[in-house]
Amino acid sequence: MANIIKSVANYIAKNPETEEAALLRELCQVLEAGGQFELGRLYDMKRKAFELAVELIEEWRFERHVQTRRLDNYLEKEKEQEKEKDKEKLKQKDKT
Repeated sequence: MANIIKSVANYIAKNPETEEAALLRELCQVLEAGGQFELGRLYDMKRKAFELAVELIEEWRFERHVQTRRLDNYLEKEKEQEKEKDKEKLKQKDKT
């Protein structure tokens, strides 16, 4: 995602006073904060800015998917460890 962020930042730096730069800046902030953004607002953007916005959304979505999978895997691993601990406790009880 770092590459698209860099591309968006470069676009904003080169076009600081444009509506496209303002929309890209807002889109970045909304995605970071987990807020809402009306996608229809992207329709009137110049082609390059629009392509950057779409790529940014794609990368953001992919990153969220990866993070969710990592969290799910971590939580599943913790559940398995808890089950193993419970089994060990039962074995200890049975021995006494």
